[in-house]
Amino acid sequence: MQPRQFCTFFVDKVHFGIEVLEVQEVLKYHEMTRVPLAPDVIQGLINLRGQIVTAVDLRKRLDMPPRPSGKHPMNVVIRNGESHVSLLVDEIGDVLEANEEAFEPP
Repeated sequence: MQPRQFCTFFVDKVHFGIEVLEVQEVLKYHEMTRVPLAPDVIQGLINLRGQIVTAVDLRKRLDMPPRPSGKHPMNVVIRNGESHVSLLVDEIGDVLEANEEAFEPP
């Protein structure tokens, strides 16, 4: 069986990974447009080369403490069919390979 590749990232020192095939790109912090009346986890909207992408703050979504002031998040842009979403994370890790038997699905 072929190993799978995962794009890894950190949120409050917790290590996460998403399959590379689902990641469109990884970006530095982008200015966002706030969305009135949006849930707290929606940080705003990003204009990514003319495409509007919703930015989700993973710290808020996972009930973690707020990001330290003055520290900007990184964007991991995920593809889901025709739509895209940006996950706001603290730090980008490496691309790791894992065999099926080496990890547990969520």
